[in-house]
Amino acid sequence: MNGNRRILLTLATDNWLSRAYLAVVVAATGFFLVDTFFVSHADASMAGAVPWLLTAPLSLLYTLLPEGTLNGTSDWAFLALYLVGIGVAAVVNAAFMGFALRKIRPASGRATAGA
Repeated sequence: MNGNRRILLTLATDNWLSRAYLAVVVAATGFFLVDTFFVSHADASMAGAVPWLLTAPLSLLYTLLPEGTLNGTSDWAFLALYLVGIGVAAVVNAAFMGFALRKIRPASGRATAGA
């Protein structure tokens, strides 16, 4: 199990594309948290939708929860669930990007078709 986690984290962080994606998700989530706690609005803010959409399609699994599942959940527990979901979805998406990038890039030790 520990080896699988290490492979997932390696795929998610060993290339510039995945790292840039994770940085954008962290920045959007940070903006959401600052907007939530330090900015007063006359109406609702859509800042929470940005990290959720950036981590799609995995984060969209929240929409499959039955209606009323989170009723009665405290605001802090809901925020923690939201942040954990965004974090897990971002790491899985970044690992997929890393895996796809490894498959697309030619290996440095192999000869190319033209050589």
